[in-house]
Amino acid sequence: MRRSRVRWRPVALLALPLALGAVLLACAAPTADPATAPQKAAPEVLPYVDVSLRPSPLPDMVAQTGIRSAVLAFVLSADGRCTPSWGGQTPITDPVVVEAARSLEQVTVATGGATGTYLENACPTPETLAGAYRTALASVGATRLDVDVETGVDAEKVASALALLTGVDVTLTLPVHDAAQGLTAAALDLVRTVDAHGVDARVNAMVMNFPDEGDWSGAMLRATDTIVGQLDRAPSRVGVTLMLGRTDTGPVTTLADAAGVAGVARDRGIGAVGLWSVGRDNGDCPGNATASYACSGIAQTRFAFIRTIRDVSAGLAPPEDVTP
Repeated sequence: MRRSRVRWRPVALLALPLALGAVLLACAAPTADPATAPQKAAPEVLPYVDVSLRPSPLPDMVAQTGIRSAVLAFVLSADGRCTPSWGGQTPITDPVVVEAARSLEQVTVATGGATGTYLENACPTPETLAGAYRTALASVGATRLDVDVETGVDAEKVASALALLTGVDVTLTLPVHDAAQGLTAAALDLVRTVDAHGVDARVNAMVMNFPDEGDWSGAMLRATDTIVGQLDRAPSRVGVTLMLGRTDTGPVTTLADAAGVAGVARDRGIGAVGLWSVGRDNGDCPGNATASYACSGIAQTRFAFIRTIRDVSAGLAPPEDVTP
């Protein structure tokens, strides 16, 4: 091939020193020190506690894990009226619940859940529903409200009630259809309606009790990724909650599974990892074929799930006495 003659032009000569200077500056520029690089924020660890348990496991949880945040579950309608109560039976000012909440630094009150009459259905208007929410929060001095919706509700009424609350951090805890679809259609409709009313709610997806015939650990992780992708909000405004041990639909969530969910949550910048529940985080019924409200159904030490999620969320290895 014939080589062409190169004709030097003044502009090229002028550009040469500038290019050399840029190279020298690039070489001299300091590189980021891994020790001073911004660290990922650890997801908040939010264990749910069934407040009907006596004695409450909260004081022991705080003492043995150092976690001082919990979600008190669940506030329901008392006798079908627009009156908040714990589990539909216990007065909202129950001294046992109030005393247990004093062991916490950050208290969240959860309404709804899997069974019972919802305040969201018993209260006739947004105004009365907002009043019931305020009463429940005031009973334990909380400013965090978790609306757990696992049945049909009037999305417009709920959103309007939440918009009436001031100084309250709102979370919507919602069911997952499956790993591929993510949140159910009704759940997404509630999120859109609440967003339209200007309520900045965290969306907490229940990565539990959804159908999957394959690897349960992988299903929870796939569901987590799907949910982050389908929501129009920063990952820090998203949460995921797992059911530890034997679940209601059969699969078993192991300590390794919980560590995997916490690790993915940290990597994705998810704001919170929850678990159901504090009273089940023990090895009192290893081998149980069905889910129990009082134990995990697997062999474990007490609070092993909370401690595993705590450490992995913080970027650490699980505790030495826990084998995921």
